[in-house]
Amino acid sequence: MNNLIDFERAHHFTLKNGLRVMLCHQPKSDTSYVSLSVRAGHFYDPEDCQGLAHLLEHMLFMGSRHFPKPNAINSYIEQHGGSINAWTGTEYANYHYHCDGNKIIQTLPAFANMIRQPILDETALLNEINAIDAEFHFKKKDDLRRLYQIHKETCNPHHPFTKFSVGNTNIFSAFSVAELRTALKTLHKNYYCASNMCLCVASPVPEAQLEALITQAFAGLERGQLANDNWPDLYTKQQLGIQINIKPLQKARRMIVTFALPGIHNDVETKPLNYVSHLLGDEGEGSLLAFLKQRNWAVNLIAGSGIEGDKFKDFNISFQLTQEGLAAKEDILTALFSYLQLIKSSIDEPWRYEEKAQLTALALDYEENVKPLNLVSEYAQHRFIFSPKEINSLRSTIGSFNAEKLNEALSFFAPQNLRLKIISPDVFTDKSCAFYDAQYSVKPLSPSLLYSLNHPPLMESLRLPPPNPYLSNAYHLVLPETGYGTPNKLIDKEGLRFWFAQDQQFFSPKGDIYISFDMAAFSSSLAAVAAKRIWLSALNDYLQAKYYRAEIAGLHYRIYGHQAGFTIHTRGFTEQQTLLVNQLLDAVTAFSPTQKSFEHYKELQLQSLQNSLLNKPTNRLFSRLSVLIQRNTQAPIELLDAVTHSTYEAMLATCKDAFSHYYVDSFMHGNWSLEHANTFADALVTQCTNANGKPLSRAVSKLSAGEALYHHVPCEHDDAAVVLYLQAPSPSLTDTALCMVLEQMLAAPFFNALRTEQQLGYIVGTGYVPHNQHPGMAFYVQSPSTSPKKLLDAMTSFLFQQLDEIEFYRFYWPTIKQNMLKQLEERDLTLSMKSQRLWVALGTHDLAFNRNSQLAACIDALTFEEIQLYAHKLARREHCGELILYASGKFEDLETPEERTVRSISEFKAQVPYY
Repeated sequence: MNNLIDFERAHHFTLKNGLRVMLCHQPKSDTSYVSLSVRAGHFYDPEDCQGLAHLLEHMLFMGSRHFPKPNAINSYIEQHGGSINAWTGTEYANYHYHCDGNKIIQTLPAFANMIRQPILDETALLNEINAIDAEFHFKKKDDLRRLYQIHKETCNPHHPFTKFSVGNTNIFSAFSVAELRTALKTLHKNYYCASNMCLCVASPVPEAQLEALITQAFAGLERGQLANDNWPDLYTKQQLGIQINIKPLQKARRMIVTFALPGIHNDVETKPLNYVSHLLGDEGEGSLLAFLKQRNWAVNLIAGSGIEGDKFKDFNISFQLTQEGLAAKEDILTALFSYLQLIKSSIDEPWRYEEKAQLTALALDYEENVKPLNLVSEYAQHRFIFSPKEINSLRSTIGSFNAEKLNEALSFFAPQNLRLKIISPDVFTDKSCAFYDAQYSVKPLSPSLLYSLNHPPLMESLRLPPPNPYLSNAYHLVLPETGYGTPNKLIDKEGLRFWFAQDQQFFSPKGDIYISFDMAAFSSSLAAVAAKRIWLSALNDYLQAKYYRAEIAGLHYRIYGHQAGFTIHTRGFTEQQTLLVNQLLDAVTAFSPTQKSFEHYKELQLQSLQNSLLNKPTNRLFSRLSVLIQRNTQAPIELLDAVTHSTYEAMLATCKDAFSHYYVDSFMHGNWSLEHANTFADALVTQCTNANGKPLSRAVSKLSAGEALYHHVPCEHDDAAVVLYLQAPSPSLTDTALCMVLEQMLAAPFFNALRTEQQLGYIVGTGYVPHNQHPGMAFYVQSPSTSPKKLLDAMTSFLFQQLDEIEFYRFYWPTIKQNMLKQLEERDLTLSMKSQRLWVALGTHDLAFNRNSQLAACIDALTFEEIQLYAHKLARREHCGELILYASGKFEDLETPEERTVRSISEFKAQVPYY
């Protein structure tokens, strides 16, 4: 059962100044989580200074009365084992952080001071305007951001949603710095007051002590008053029943049907929209999506998403269309309303509602991968609209079947109440949106179409889902067996290895099964990889409708490609999981797509690869880094050509070769007995008849120390970007530990120097970047205003100066070490996390299953002098391989020495030595 944060036992109280507090005492947790929600989102921006709320959010990190230096609050919370962040949304802004459990005693007063007493320094203000402008330019070619702006321009102009939320230099430069500072102070005074805030805290600190701490930290807030939220309707009558055509930058064909709803998503008792999205989003046989796929009209369907506020909600049904589907959009709409009619007629079948309630209960009772800080942030905002009684049951199951409320919700799903977006490169447009220059047009839906949608025909191919055969009423735990708490090798024969471990930690009725196929025929050439990609895409689509019911009943599967072949991974409830795996194995080995299916998925792969070439520069550079360092990873630009020339006959021949000779590595971990494991292992051997191969290597390029290599990656964006990658000389524990330590030491100073002080770009950072367990670290910057040469000069100047002057960090080393040890020694939070860790350990031959513990011991034993020596060797370029990847954007290319410039990926891979 998931009891990570017990919201149902939360303590609610209100300070004398009006601050509402939700306190969750978590005595078994070793971390504290804090979130403050403020009703001060971009809806409250002045009309003449849109983006001001976003700017204020930035400025709160730029110094307060007790922490006057920029980003001092970040450093302070990091020193106490945590991190802090914030966002500005429509109605709300949110500030949140986590730290070591008892360290909240030190960090909460600092956090409260940041909120209450920002200094709004004018120099920092200019810097943050530049940062926001860089953020704006960074997203200018983001299709989602462009779509969002068109959405704003086609709404009620009197509703604050239409305001531009980001801000940029053009807006802010209309004011002097003094005027902007005054505007920020006014916004802060009016909205950053106790009555306009809600605080949620989850902590192991005793409740009485924590309540006293909160009271003391926030008592100084002015009471103020709750901000007005009495907005007009989001859409006028003329803005419903319309079609909006939009031209995307990426090669995409989508149709989004939006129904405008009041705030019925806040009905916590019946939760009608959960029920509607459950049925509309069904992917099983007979579903709306299956109907559209059979006609080759749609590839994907997502139901239920959309913007929402306290009193309004957009319910979106988003279709990813084929070319044929784009031409058949009215037929798709007819099918949608026919399916909605089926849902309306099923209200007198309460078993469907009860089954959905049971599925929800299972998901909540055995939830994994919960992110506590996200939950605490959600609850801080929920406290504005829900009473303590309601808020404590938000994450409980659906309360009761209520046909009247369900019918009321479905009444809004009417043709006159919809907005239709058609997103395609081929649509007619006659308008250009502000800020992003995206092309669009608006027209009313024809009366004849509205009439036909109000009278949809009954379609026999459409049917609501039957009772879920994978749903069980009882999930039992097996008895623990001595010696099986860690992986044991049950089978080790030529071509197949099988490991088993029993869950003896979480006592959950769940488990994971991994089956990895190494197939030389799927990785021997670009053409082979292209064939594998098309085959996997067709396979996954074939299985989707067949096993969708298993998915929603908590039996999940994923089939994905890797460098040497592909993997089947199942997870969830152990009851029936082995049966599912056996069925999947039979399907995988027998599957052969038709030629029509091949052509369809070949086209989808081409579209995906073409779109990947439009990714943001930093993403492109890191993708190319993996290609250059990992021998069996291919670049999209190379695969594009290989997929283009792929034929149906070649794919069939490649698949036949792949399944005639392969190696299988498999692992079973969870709520199974040894008897279950042996039975499954025997079945696996029987099904994998051609498992007679050897494991394939995951070779890593060996970069020579001394001189950097350079590689240019063409991008469609105007921004310049640089990634400086340093490869450790070996995968040893010591090199791994020292690489991790130096990256941690330099991360915050690198960000502060290049982003906060030098204002080189919005995307600035560092990362520990291993490839197939070989350690390395990367430093990166993306900039709309600085050339790659200047970026690289600034990066190398900072890096080598810091490495030469590493003595400066001696004072910080104990804190850095403490935080790293805490991260490495963190226990597995979920059964699936433990399964994944053990699976990775098996793949890297860590048969002691304690790599993190070994790393922690190595870091703990490091002296600062050893770190200093390693840093000095790095500074003299004696130690690490060095690879510089860059995108020029609108600037001139780097001038690089020809002998150290990587022009061809294939030539580089043919010549470079490998680890």
